[in-house]
Amino acid sequence: MSERYGRRVVAPASQHQTLPSLSTDRLVLRPVELGDLDLMVALNSDPAVMTYIRGRGATPDETAAEWRQRLDHQSDAARGLGYWAGFHAGVFVGWWSASSFEGRPEISGIGYRLRASGWGRGLASEGATVMIRQAFACRDIDRVFASTMAANAGSRRVLEKLGMTKYASGAVSQDRQEIPGWEHGEVAYELTRAKWSRPTLDRN
Repeated sequence: MSERYGRRVVAPASQHQTLPSLSTDRLVLRPVELGDLDLMVALNSDPAVMTYIRGRGATPDETAAEWRQRLDHQSDAARGLGYWAGFHAGVFVGWWSASSFEGRPEISGIGYRLRASGWGRGLASEGATVMIRQAFACRDIDRVFASTMAANAGSRRVLEKLGMTKYASGAVSQDRQEIPGWEHGEVAYELTRAKWSRPTLDRN
């Protein structure tokens, strides 16, 4: 699952903010650090995890570059937005994110990536629910969005469970044509603050 939309905002280094630790009934979510690289390398090395992201497992160098980019350029700690490592019963199960974007202070992107052992247990939606709440804690954000491959039925179910609605679709770039189902393209989902705030929306 990805949260791609545009360039993320970086908080000025002089601000020295740190992201808060978060939790759910089953998850402890703490800010991702450079020291977590080994966890991310192991996660990305699993071809099953990366099926709809690269179509293959990522190399350690690819993962290192990915996380340098995320931590240096895709987090805005001043607004409480960024990436969290998730642990269940003390064991790393994946990461979740709520991101912000340059020139678009009104939107936030939701993302997650779980180890295969965490699939089918409701952990993806449990962590993503917290990410949505964290995003809407920023008063200027009026909607969150997420994108995934159209063929990724599991991720689409998670997004729909979160109350998100499909609002766009499109072709994938040529460099992603190793991904199964690439010919069906990508789909984007959104959830507005107004809808999220309705008491009838289940956010448990």
